[in-house]
Parts: sequence; C-alpha cells; structure tokens
Amino acid sequence: MKFLKNTFIFSIATLISRVLGYLRDAVVAYYFGANPATDAFYVAWRLPNTLRQLVAEGSFNAAFIPIYTQEYSKSPENAKWYASSLFTYYTIVLIVLTLLVIIFAPYFVKIIAPGFANKGNFDLTVELVRWIFPYLILIGWTSFYMALLNTKDRFFIPAVAPALLNLAFVITSVILSYSMGIYSLAVGALLGGFLQLIIQFPLAIKEGLIVKPTFTIHPEIKTTLKKLGPAFLSFGVSQFAFVIDTVLASFLIAGAVTYLYYGNRIFQLPLGVFIIGLGNALLVSLSKNYANKDFETFRKDLTLSLKFSIFISMPATIGMIFLGKEIIDVLLVRGAFNEKDAQLTYYALIGYGLGLLGYSLTRPFKSAFFAMGDTKTPLYSTMIGIIASIISAVVLTFILNFGVFGLAFASSLGGYINTIYLYKHFKMKIDLKEIFKTFIKVSIAGFVMILFIEALKLFVFNKFIVVFVGILISGVAYLFVNYLLKEDTTILFVNIVRRKLKA
Repeated sequence: MKFLKNTFIFSIATLISRVLGYLRDAVVAYYFGANPATDAFYVAWRLPNTLRQLVAEGSFNAAFIPIYTQEYSKSPENAKWYASSLFTYYTIVLIVLTLLVIIFAPYFVKIIAPGFANKGNFDLTVELVRWIFPYLILIGWTSFYMALLNTKDRFFIPAVAPALLNLAFVITSVILSYSMGIYSLAVGALLGGFLQLIIQFPLAIKEGLIVKPTFTIHPEIKTTLKKLGPAFLSFGVSQFAFVIDTVLASFLIAGAVTYLYYGNRIFQLPLGVFIIGLGNALLVSLSKNYANKDFETFRKDLTLSLKFSIFISMPATIGMIFLGKEIIDVLLVRGAFNEKDAQLTYYALIGYGLGLLGYSLTRPFKSAFFAMGDTKTPLYSTMIGIIASIISAVVLTFILNFGVFGLAFASSLGGYINTIYLYKHFKMKIDLKEIFKTFIKVSIAGFVMILFIEALKLFVFNKFIVVFVGILISGVAYLFVNYLLKEDTTILFVNIVRRKLKA
C-alpha cells in the first residue's frame, strides 16, 4: 500500500502547484483576456506541452522506470551506466526535435491550427512557437530527473517543481506584459522551464543520481527504444484528443482555443493532483512487485488503485458540473475576460468533466501494462481512442453544432473507449465486485454532495462563498457518507490520518 502514501505526497505537492496555476490563469486572463493573440500563444504553448507528455513525462517514465528498476536490482553501478547512456541519447533526440520544429514552425502551425491562416494571427503563432519550443529540452531533462527521483520514492520535489513555472508566468505577465505584450508569456515559459530543472538538482545530488553523459551504449538502450515507441503513442490519447480540439477549434469563433484551454486547465486539477500522481507512484510500486514476482500484491494494488480513481473522480466531476460556472467566474472573470468568455469556458469544462472517470481509470491500467513490460496493448487502446475522438469531434462539432462542448466531450468519449479496451485485454484477475461496490457507494455520496451544493446556491448569492464553502461542505458530506457506507478507500484514508495523529 506504499504507493498510496506516495500518491498523497505527490498530490499535496501537485496541489500547491495547481493553486499557483490558477493564480497564473487569473493573472494571464486579467492582462490578456481571450482573443486571437491568446489563441496564438496557447497553440504555440500546446506544441511543446503535447510533446512533453509524449516524449518526456508519460511515455519516458513508462519505458524507463521498469527497466531501471530491474537494472538496479542487479547492480546500482549498472543502473547508473544505463541512466547516463540513456540521458545522452535522449538529449540528442530532444535537441534535434527542437531544431526541426523551430525550422519548420509554419508547417506545424498549419497542421495544428489550420484555421489561423484566415484570422490574421498565423505569423504571430509561428513566432511564438520559435520562442517557446526550447522549453521541450528543459522539461525533458526535468522529467528525466523526476523519473530517477521517483525510483527512490522521492515524489514531493519533482511534483512541486511546476509551481515555479506558474510563478514565472505570473512574474513575466506583471512585469513585461506592457513592454513585450504576448511575448512576455514566452519568456515566462523558458524561465519556468529552467527553474523546474534546477530545483531538482540538490536532491538528485544527495541521492547520487546526477548522470554524466556517455556515448557508450548500454545493452538495455535497445530494449528501451523498443518499448518507448509504443509507450510514446499510448500516452497520447488525451494529448492527441486535445490537439484535435485545437485543430477544429481554430475554425470556430475567435477565442475558442482559449476557452478549451481554460476549461481543460480546471479539468486537469483532479487529474493532475491525484490521478497522475497515482499513476506515477503505482508504476514504481507495480514495477517492483513484478520484478520480485509478487503477483498477488500486484493484483491487490491495482484493484485498490482503480477504486481510488473512482473515489476521486466522482466528487471532482460533480464539482465541475454543479460549481463549474461559479469557479470560472471567481478565477477568471475580471479585466479583459468577460461573462460571455466564462459561459463558453464552462461549456468546455462540462465536456471534459464528463470524461474524468474514463481518463482516471486508464492510468492504473496503463501503469500495470507498463510494469509488465507490455507497451503495445496501451498503444492499441490509444489508437482506438483517438479514432473514436476524431469521429465524435467531427459529428458533435460540425454536424450537431455543439461547439466547444462538443470538442471537449469528444475527447472524453475517446477516454472511455480507451479504458474499456485496456480492461478487456488485461489478463490478471481484478475484483470487479469490490470495484462495483465502491462505484455504488461513491455515487450515493455524490448525490448527497449535489443536494448540499444546490441548497447552498438557493440561500447564498456571493460566488466566492458559494465556491469555497460549497467545496468544503460538500466535500465533508461526501467523505462522511462514504465513511458511513464503509467505503474501502475512505476507511483506509481515515486510518492513515489516525496513525499520523497518534504518531
């Protein structure tokens, strides 16, 4: 159960970062609003961030951590050679990829935002891509050390590092926005990438994890490359879905890309704070279990992680639907960001929020497949999910005219199909009866949450109070009802807190 402890540590650190992330969004919305210039920035920012998820954090961890764990069990020196060798060639790939995107930036913009060609912000987007894209190298190195630190059960510093990126955006927006305009955000991206990297060095030095580049190829590099390709694609379902959103949104009204961005940012809070942390901690735990051939613990940890995903997803989805508009008003409506912008952002948030459960359940399954060395099954599930997202996006957006909601919901449908495929192809036994019990219990608790939120709205009209008190009382009600129903994850959480208080 150690992975749950590591998940909570990761979650606390990520929550700090996400809170600062919403401060960043509020500041950026205040200074820049939602317009063709912000659309240009968010398209440019999406390019390195999409590739970051694919070639760095998600896919890299999936291929690297299981192999590094196996090598370390043989010899720490051998594991260090493997890490140094991989770091060298990984860096070369990042540099080459960055140079290619900078040189061919106009073609990448035409692919990801073809509608910009007729809106007057195409050239600005190209310039911003060239400014921002070196961020990929910085975040690639950051992700490398994050993975190394995770293998030592060090989760807090790597998870809190993005807080520095958010602070960088805030500082450059306040100081440079009047002199540099939208380019101040590009400066913030590069500054933040550098700060995220260097904050990990003291702990990496303490753990003896600093690598020295070497062109000597470790025997496991070939194995890593074989696994990295499928892992690269398998982690892309949500990212490719967001790219599809961007392509289609570029044909919609001005500001559509920005609405989707802000809706997705709020959606990413529970996903980033809990589910991604769960995936990272679980991958380390399952990799160790599989290397030690402890398959019973492997199965139990996976089942518990699926129940935890459901436990977290239910209240988060309810919050997005029933408090989403008020949250957006509190966070964003000021300065250049108006009520119309808030309403359209809310539609996008609902579309994403309805798919949270699907996204959440994919993470434990993918961690299990990756821990077993199987990167192909997640790849196939990703491909099917992408196809479903594309078809759904076209139908919902251009045939049914659902606008930004249709785009967001299409990616959610792809997430559910992805989960179904992973479950159908997982060979180990999962306790479905216990998982279903958790779903029923959290659904009952979720209904009580809705009653509290709607009752509060009837008597309180201040949006700040509705948001903060609503989250507090509905969250307490959710936990209390789950405790009364003896839901396993809640009982486990209460026991952990009790032990900490007694200690």
